[in-house]
Amino acid sequence: MDLNDQEELSTNFGNDYSDHFLCTGVLPQAHIQNAANPLVGYPRLQKLHELKKAHTRKHACKPFMATTSLESLPLKLHDWASNNVQFDVVLVGGCFEETPSQDYLSSLPVGALTPRPSIALVWVPSFALETAKQALGSWGFRRSEDIVFLTASKSSCFYPPQSDADFIEKSSWHCLLGLKGTLRRSEDTDLINCNIDTDTVLESPTDCPNVIPDNIYKVIENFSLMSRRLHILPGTTRNSSAPSLPTRSRPGWVIVGPDCLVNNFNIDDYVREVKIVGTRVPIDPEIDSLRPKTPPRAKRNDK
Repeated sequence: MDLNDQEELSTNFGNDYSDHFLCTGVLPQAHIQNAANPLVGYPRLQKLHELKKAHTRKHACKPFMATTSLESLPLKLHDWASNNVQFDVVLVGGCFEETPSQDYLSSLPVGALTPRPSIALVWVPSFALETAKQALGSWGFRRSEDIVFLTASKSSCFYPPQSDADFIEKSSWHCLLGLKGTLRRSEDTDLINCNIDTDTVLESPTDCPNVIPDNIYKVIENFSLMSRRLHILPGTTRNSSAPSLPTRSRPGWVIVGPDCLVNNFNIDDYVREVKIVGTRVPIDPEIDSLRPKTPPRAKRNDK
């Protein structure tokens, strides 16, 4: 046993990582050993993720970005909605120092941009969960899932802002998922692929700085077979005390916000791209055979 192991045992008795955090400031999740590659030892899941990644990229439109100020963002989105631009998956939020207000989030016409069925997600730090719930409701979505992202350390570029009202330090972000219309795991297999990822995502040492972690994009892409995806950034990482995070483009997504690196979105070009790739990622039999299935519900025996 080396000196570091002896020191850790003296502060956390070998397994109490919460108490160890209070003594050292090292987050409990920093002790997870397979954070860099959580699929090691699971060859079936590893193959599933490799096939899913290649299949998703094959059926993704080229990356689009639209640069706009925070003040004009709601107006631009209303203009898209009036031109009948539709998205089946809408992600709202980023790693900002300040969380957008409830009024601002409600002003975003997410409901008008989405058909039925569709998915909306709101990315917020822990203290803004209620704001995210209210935003989903104002857009006409009902809350369904909560994806949790755990940062690895306080020095991480993704470490969330803290609320003055909290006396417990938070190290996680939440991505609330809401549904509009009817989506059933067992029936709508042409729209969603369930059980590929877990609901808890741990920051990897290989994660690149971005306005939102790449693994969150991957979870959304793995879950939804609907290919029209929009990411709305109602905030900015510039002019703040937090480290500036780039807003990277991504195939299959339209990203709109004030910090976009390019400005290449055009409604006609996007509609043309959607016609080429389609509005659905087609079902791949091999991927579907590898995907863990939800056990069917037992039928009630009415007497």
